[in-house]
Amino acid sequence: MDWDILFGENYEYFDFPDLTSEVSEREVERMVELGGFDQDMVLLDAPCGHGRHANILATQGYSVVGIDRDERFLAMAADEARTMNVDVDYRRIDLREMSFDAEFDAAVSWYSSFGYFDDETDRDILRRYRRALRPGGRFLLDMHSPYRHIPSMLANHDRHVDVLSRGKDMAVEMHELDAEAGRCYSEKVTIRDGKVERARFSVRMFTAPEILEWFRTAGFSEARVMDEHGGTFTISSRRLVVLGTA
Repeated sequence: MDWDILFGENYEYFDFPDLTSEVSEREVERMVELGGFDQDMVLLDAPCGHGRHANILATQGYSVVGIDRDERFLAMAADEARTMNVDVDYRRIDLREMSFDAEFDAAVSWYSSFGYFDDETDRDILRRYRRALRPGGRFLLDMHSPYRHIPSMLANHDRHVDVLSRGKDMAVEMHELDAEAGRCYSEKVTIRDGKVERARFSVRMFTAPEILEWFRTAGFSEARVMDEHGGTFTISSRRLVVLGTA
């Protein structure tokens, strides 16, 4: 996982323009609805990235702790919080080192931020989310659907390609699905000002029964899957959303 390249300055240049405040506000509205959050809850946003969800949640009266491994993102999040005149507790913590113990009423992992390590590590991270919750607390997990790229892969020699242009610059992502391992292996190539940069990464792709089993073994008392709108998860769903209860 080429973290520093994947989420470096080129990520900000190519991806940030699409992550508008309107998009973030719609996503926050969706997570509040799907998670059934109340404003008296203490929320954990992990990883929080540059704070685009945590800061909006704070404007709505939630008490929010945001954690991330990237100091640059945390600095952006804190600066934006000051601009918005809200208070969010931002901390530099790697997901693999979370040690919260029954401190939160709810936790959120949004925008496909889970499944980047080996299965043993990812299972441990899921247990850490569970330990962070108070009894009855909720964990809302948002991921890609494992089925979303299959049609284009079948039509394109088992590979899905995304292309994003910014003027003369370009970012190309190539994805290949290992059906046996349940992982999507990807490479992102950015061409900016004549400079080429490559970042490789892979992410776990879960079926619904599989992720529900992971939640059960992580200690959640119950869990259910849904699509991005809270409806039934099907092969046509763009997102796989899981709501677990501690």
